[in-house]
Amino acid sequence: YVTCPTQNTLNYIKQSNLVDESKLKLLHDPVINLKEVTEKKKEEVSYENYYFSAGRLTKQKNFLFLCKAIKEIIKNDSNKKFLIAGSGEEKKKILKFIKDNKLENNILLIGYVDNIFPYLKKAKGFILTSLWEDPGFVLIEAGICRTPVLSSNAWPGPIEIIKNNYNGYIYKNNNIEDFLKSFIIFDDKNKNDQIILNHLKTIKKFTLLSHYKNIIKII
Repeated sequence: YVTCPTQNTLNYIKQSNLVDESKLKLLHDPVINLKEVTEKKKEEVSYENYYFSAGRLTKQKNFLFLCKAIKEIIKNDSNKKFLIAGSGEEKKKILKFIKDNKLENNILLIGYVDNIFPYLKKAKGFILTSLWEDPGFVLIEAGICRTPVLSSNAWPGPIEIIKNNYNGYIYKNNNIEDFLKSFIIFDDKNKNDQIILNHLKTIKKFTLLSHYKNIIKII
């Protein structure tokens, strides 16, 4: 068999006629180990009142786009704070943009962190700006931390995992105007309670137990 982490990936391979259709099976990755996550969330984080993003500082993750969007956001609220965890080849470029636009008090690059769960748990929300992801593990990790999600409609994973205004918020990939419109809704705490509960239901299929059960079915 050939297992695929998302339905979109399965459909793509199927349409490409790379393997016999009967050999293709959907198998979500075992992203969540509930016992492990429960322990990891107990760590303390010193930051307060922030939005959180995480990933390698690469073109794929599109953090420079996020910084440009933040520049527009703080025109209306200069107290907004955004944490970005990760390291990578675009770090210098991102730091230069932050410095040139005097965003040091609004955007903090905190480097690579070994355990992102306490950061997710304490964050006001998680923001994913990737150009593509399959499936987008951190969206699932944010869900288990009961943290609202704003994501690009990146293919193949995020657009499949997050349904706009159901279990998160979606904006058009690499479109700052649409991002800003979506962020206003995302920033409204009163609209997030049901979204969080819906996302918790969505991510059940990404647990270690669910992964095991699906493997048994396949074999």
